[in-house]
Amino acid sequence: MITSEATPRAVPPIEPDRQARRGLDAGEWALLIVFSLVSVWVLGLDLYHQATSHGLVWTGGDGPYPTDQLQYMAWVRSASQHLLVANLFVIHATPADYFQPAILISGLLVAAGMAPWLSLLLWKPVAVLGLFFAIRAYVRRAMPDAGRGPWLAVIALTLFYGSFTTVYGGFGVIGDLFPPFWNWGYTFGPVALAAIIGALIIYASARREARVSWWPGLLGALASILHPWQGELLVVILGLLEIFCAENRDVLRDRRLPGRMRAELLSPRIRLAVLSIGLTLIPLLYYAALGKLDSSWANGGNGLKHSLQAFSIFLIVLPLGLVALTGYRGAPRNFVIRTARVWPVATIIIFVESGVSTGGAPLHTFLGITLPLAVLAVDGCLRLGWGRLRAGKALAVLLILAFTVPTTYWELKGAASSVSPRLQTGNFITTGENRAIDFLARDRTPGGVVSRLYLGKVIPGVTGRHTYVGDCVWSEPNCGARIALVAKLLSASMTGAQTRTTVLATHARFLLTDCSLHVVVDGKDELVQRLGPVLQSVHRFGCATVYQVR
Repeated sequence: MITSEATPRAVPPIEPDRQARRGLDAGEWALLIVFSLVSVWVLGLDLYHQATSHGLVWTGGDGPYPTDQLQYMAWVRSASQHLLVANLFVIHATPADYFQPAILISGLLVAAGMAPWLSLLLWKPVAVLGLFFAIRAYVRRAMPDAGRGPWLAVIALTLFYGSFTTVYGGFGVIGDLFPPFWNWGYTFGPVALAAIIGALIIYASARREARVSWWPGLLGALASILHPWQGELLVVILGLLEIFCAENRDVLRDRRLPGRMRAELLSPRIRLAVLSIGLTLIPLLYYAALGKLDSSWANGGNGLKHSLQAFSIFLIVLPLGLVALTGYRGAPRNFVIRTARVWPVATIIIFVESGVSTGGAPLHTFLGITLPLAVLAVDGCLRLGWGRLRAGKALAVLLILAFTVPTTYWELKGAASSVSPRLQTGNFITTGENRAIDFLARDRTPGGVVSRLYLGKVIPGVTGRHTYVGDCVWSEPNCGARIALVAKLLSASMTGAQTRTTVLATHARFLLTDCSLHVVVDGKDELVQRLGPVLQSVHRFGCATVYQVR
């Protein structure tokens, strides 16, 4: 239920809390340090394995699912060459038409000589600090009189709340609802979340002061271009608030006011809302156009569909959500807490919309849902007089620990298992494979590469070359058929004529065999024999080999 905030006569407008501008207290420092340490957990594991796993080389993916980080590295490499991003996971040339400001900045750093993986890691401190301080500011403005204890409770629940659920028939947690997970290689999401939090805070201040500000719309546009789910969320939150705002309806219905006075009262709000929503929508329209005009983006949107059932998400949200219902009692104290009341409704709307449209990845909508739920839960408990209970504080601490520590441990344990060095994942490759890819990066001969899937993930980001198959979100259409074709091509499953015909049909200039393939038969390189007259040169790097074709 969306309710209006109390009228100015009942509750005077509350100025932003001066303490929100002061330095961090001990509790906030502790939460920031823990949040930072959890956020670099995967990076620390990768660096540890790099130092202790002899014969294996870390490719730079800072996440439990290296395919995604290697995709970002490919985007950065493409941006370093064209400013805009092309799809390097297909062998043919594709239009460089994707603009993303963070990727562009990283691309410029790569063009200046920085490694793509390092240029992406620079966004981690931006995500950690930006999100923490945005949450801190939001909490203090939503609950200005609550005090430090409740503020710390909300921040802790926002950052670390979790509950176990069913995940594809098993038992576990869902990372998309756990903010530190997003700092494991998905830092654009937290930056976008911080942007919409800032937009809501500034919007509330401008609305209270009856002035028009560009900042909510600019921050909304930044969120939309970085992570469109958060931009959509801001649009729906503001739209619902203004459409169902009782104050606006009261002004329109009050016939005692002259028409000109009604217009003067509503004009700043209308202009603020239109400007904020309009600017936020511009990048969303751009993404919609990409999905229609660029076949790579059309295929990519379909590849991002998640089959996870809504019931699994419901089980995670349920404990905190039930307590959050108490925060809907009575009139909200200010506009910021009104946004917390609308936020869960907007999330459900965007989740459903993403699931049925070509946008894909509807789970991404739930990034940040713990913030409004934590605000409503703590505020509701305070309204019910929880703080007056004799053991209220101790019980609150125990409940917060129960819904933060076990799932955080589970997330850390799962990430540690995911990033442990294993061959054919793309996260770690052999020394020979790494030398072969470095050769492809240095060689000035243009042309794409045919390799098996896991090396195809690595090649674009390191070399800037197109690959025949590497990421099945982008190596479309028929990614599965491409994988099968490469397996037959690089093994001994084809005749010489079939091999030559297939290689020429791919339009690739290089073939890369990895260290798990054995193409030497009776002391002879079987692939050399099959390539025959189309083979131009062979370059061996231990157990990996690069074949250049004419």
